[in-house]
Amino acid sequence: MILRGALLGLVCWAVSASLQASTPEPSSQSAKREPSSSLALQPSSPQPPKPLWRLPSEAITVGPWTFSGLYGATFNQTFLRQWNAGGQNSLNTGFILRQSADYARDKWSATHLLDAAYGLNFQEGIVRKMDDKLEYNLRVDHLISGQPLWKLSGFGSLKSQWYKGFAKPDDPDTAYVSRFLAPGYALAGLGLTHKDDFVEFYFSPVTAKYTVVLDPRLQAQGLFGLSPGQVLRQEMGAYMNMRFKRNFPNKLAVDLRTNLFGNYLATPFSIDVDADILLVYKATNYLSITLRTQGIFDRDIAVRDSNGDGKVDAPGIQLKQLSGVGLTYNFGSIK
Repeated sequence: MILRGALLGLVCWAVSASLQASTPEPSSQSAKREPSSSLALQPSSPQPPKPLWRLPSEAITVGPWTFSGLYGATFNQTFLRQWNAGGQNSLNTGFILRQSADYARDKWSATHLLDAAYGLNFQEGIVRKMDDKLEYNLRVDHLISGQPLWKLSGFGSLKSQWYKGFAKPDDPDTAYVSRFLAPGYALAGLGLTHKDDFVEFYFSPVTAKYTVVLDPRLQAQGLFGLSPGQVLRQEMGAYMNMRFKRNFPNKLAVDLRTNLFGNYLATPFSIDVDADILLVYKATNYLSITLRTQGIFDRDIAVRDSNGDGKVDAPGIQLKQLSGVGLTYNFGSIK
């Protein structure tokens, strides 16, 4: 009996010890995790809502392509009613677009640039065209030297306008003197390009220039260096393009471009000049002040009366200047 009771007591003690060993005691790490788990259940501080969509400010890159753009619209208005000093009601609107698409892979690169502008003046029921530009440039480069940067380049461009132009805008019944591809100017050449931080220089010793007039009425007049009835004129000469582009810290952006073409076959030899400068001062992200000036001298375009007989028969310097305050949006950097 004594032995049976001792064995029973030993079994009970072993079972009790095994149960205590199988039950884990709360450790210090679990005790420390409890407060953090309770904090995780608390609501977090509210975050500002993210915009669903916003305009990009940097260039858009898709594979080897990079896209940049500049878009602007300016407006000026004059309203007068019973104004003793006199004047006329008027409204000016202008639009500008510069869109570039650049390709780069290994030693090859290509630059596409579309430069367009259009402006209208509304005054006393008469609509006048103030600005009209349509230009497309393409340059394909092959790197031949990195320091300094030199490239072998093939260049092509096309210039024209969007709509008809009139010699006397005040009289809508007068005949137009220009329109889309009347005239149109095309250039194609092979040369060298040099570029540093702000200046780019392109020179081609052999460049073909084409002047086309697709309007039958303007063809019959023999304008823009063409003979009466002629549709296409070809010239061969040297071409030079210089460009200065810089964004200053004071929110001022400057883009100056100068194009020179000299016809080898012309007598006497002369150089056609086309210079364009665009100044943009950004007051805010989208509000800006824009100034654009362009000067052209082309010996094949008659713009002045040389002998006072009332007929335009001589070349001269053409000047155009436009300024305004309006909306501007750009992304990336136009090359």
